[in-house]
Amino acid sequence: MKQPPYPSVEPPLIRRNNRNGPVENHNDDAIPYSHRTENESAQSLLKRICDILEAKAQRKEKERYKADKENEMKNDWMLAAAVLDRICAIFFVVVFVGGTVVFFAVFATHA
Repeated sequence: MKQPPYPSVEPPLIRRNNRNGPVENHNDDAIPYSHRTENESAQSLLKRICDILEAKAQRKEKERYKADKENEMKNDWMLAAAVLDRICAIFFVVVFVGGTVVFFAVFATHA
């Protein structure tokens, strides 16, 4: 039988039947106190790890939300800059063409 890549932790005093899976011994006095403490400390460690991972996932979710908001604001400012750029370009073309027409009109009348 192939061993799993992670270590398997089984409760003490478990015997196995042939092909029927584990059968636990329900005699609480049979399990030494040290094994109970180990199991409880392992469970508390597992709970702390789960809490840390959950907090990390929530922090990443908040960071992602903040980044999305910043990208949305950045896109809004880029749109405003594009509109302002277009308005300035139109104004420049009108002034340049108008100034050129006025220049040639004044030059033609004085010559």
